[in-house]
Amino acid sequence: MSIKRTHGSDCAGGDCCCPWLLDYRPLGVKGQRRRLEFKTRKAAQRHQDATRVRVSRGEYVDPAKTPTFKEAAELWYASKTDRRASYVAGLRARLDKQLLPRLGDLRLDRITVAMIEQLRNDLRADYAQRTTNAIIRIAGGVFRAAVRRGEASSNPVDRLERAFTATAELVPGESDSGSDTVNPDSVLSPSEVRKLLDDASPGLFRALFTTAFVTGMRSGELLALRWGDVDLDGASLRVEQSLEQTKAGLRFKSPKTRHGRRSISLPPSAVAVVRDHWKAQQELRLKLGMGKAPPESLVFATWEGKPRSPNSLTKEWKEAIRATKLPRVTLHSLRHTHASHLIASGLDVLAISRRLGHGSPTITLGVYGHLFANADDRAADAIEATFAAARREP
Repeated sequence: MSIKRTHGSDCAGGDCCCPWLLDYRPLGVKGQRRRLEFKTRKAAQRHQDATRVRVSRGEYVDPAKTPTFKEAAELWYASKTDRRASYVAGLRARLDKQLLPRLGDLRLDRITVAMIEQLRNDLRADYAQRTTNAIIRIAGGVFRAAVRRGEASSNPVDRLERAFTATAELVPGESDSGSDTVNPDSVLSPSEVRKLLDDASPGLFRALFTTAFVTGMRSGELLALRWGDVDLDGASLRVEQSLEQTKAGLRFKSPKTRHGRRSISLPPSAVAVVRDHWKAQQELRLKLGMGKAPPESLVFATWEGKPRSPNSLTKEWKEAIRATKLPRVTLHSLRHTHASHLIASGLDVLAISRRLGHGSPTITLGVYGHLFANADDRAADAIEATFAAARREP
């Protein structure tokens, strides 16, 4: 091992600016020889000392075996392709658009905390904090996988301060990109709901819109609903899966969380509408020579019994709204309308959260918290009633 200054041919020696050459074998006499240049002797000595520490801890990675960020990212991405199609597509988009253009050609050991900090700051200029943090988490995942494979000694993302995300309650009219938000314009009044359901085409669409309103189910959950999950005599149904549209076509998937699988009770009026739809569907199947619908057949299928595309349902919804001359709301507005009316009725947030399939009541409050505002008046009345009862006691 040696550290010595290397003078160029045009250097006269003495006090010059020529670099210092560190010539050493990080892994001992049998290891590969490395030569690195530094501006000062102290910098060369610090690098050698730091290398000795990493070797003693078993954290040293030979630079020749260290992949670029792109190479490591592709290995990490390949391990995620068995996830939900929409999730995998999101990872691919984040890698291609935000991470690989900035970090792809850099070797992992050349990416510093300062570089990741600069990336975070640049992202904050164009994206919300939540999106920024999601992108940084992907970078962290790439590094963690590389550390496990022995291709990186550390993860710079672990030492990074995340973009600050303030905890703020949504207010009417406020929009938060990327989240499920609600405002007064996305909630139908009882009379508007009644007009929508009365004007909907009898049969499939009236049953579908009715079920959407009385259950708060997502459109993908509605399109994946099977007759075996519907108990008309027991006035309830089970949400077991969802249907999503991907570039590769339609795909059934499990709910995002265990709370997504849930049982939802049905009011008698909805049971009657769905039962009429059941009878009409059986008559059509018999007329077409398809036989009675088995339990695994879809409730809201095409006339051929195939899954209905979410995109086609969106078009059909727009036509229904246009025909009724109601506010231009989306089909998802029926979910917001369902939740809003439950809140107005005084139902507790835990029950609402379970009915909607949220992972926790915190999510429900994040979306609908402002609609619970009038609950404070009821709380004051409840306390006053308690004091009044106490005064009457002997």
